[in-house]
Parts: sequence; structure tokens; C-alpha cells
Amino acid sequence: MTLRIQLEKSDCHPGQTLDLSVHWEFESIPSEITLDLGWHTTGKGTEDEGTVYVESWTPDSKHGDKGFRIQLPRGPISVRGNLISIDWQFKCHSKKPNETYLKPIVLSHMDAPVLLTSLIK
Repeated sequence: MTLRIQLEKSDCHPGQTLDLSVHWEFESIPSEITLDLGWHTTGKGTEDEGTVYVESWTPDSKHGDKGFRIQLPRGPISVRGNLISIDWQFKCHSKKPNETYLKPIVLSHMDAPVLLTSLIK
């Protein structure tokens, strides 16, 4: 079984239009495949998350590719800190068979997460 997300680079700029594709190859036709884009926080305190894009479809074959063109949001940007981090990821999930693939991305003007510790000197 194979489920994966293909994109040229995972360092993305806020507001950028991103072209990507989802590839699947299973022994039986999945009943549904869902692609979503979201962010989540980790660190001290209450964890939070948000989803900014979701698309589901019913494939008509055991294997295939589906292309997407998605405009990324302006934020929140990816950050790393001692108390909190914000991370982005694409998640692709199939039903029957159940399979999940995660593709982390960085959403920042600097092609890297903002390091909160470097801002405090």
C-alpha cells in the first residue's frame, strides 16, 4: 500500500500558490481519500490547531494521482521556541484501506521557522 504527497519543496512562503499531487496505490479501491493542510502548536500550555484546507474525493481505481493548486495562508508562520512551536503539515488519509501520510512544511518568509530564542537578545 502506498499513499504519498509530492511537492517540489517544503519551505513555503505565506500567500504562495503551491502545486502538489497525491499518489495512491492500493490492493483495492479506497472508499475515500482526504487531503488537508493545517497547523498545530506544541510546547507548554494548551495545544491548539487549525485546518485551512480540506478536499475529499472518491477514487475510481486502485492507483492514481490527483493534482492540486493551493494558495497558502498568510499565517500563522512556522516558529520554534522554548515555550511554543507552530508547525504546518499536509495530511492525506484514505478510508478502506486506512492509510495516513504526513508531509511537514515550513510557512515562513525566511525558508525556515522563525527561532523565537534568536529574537530575544
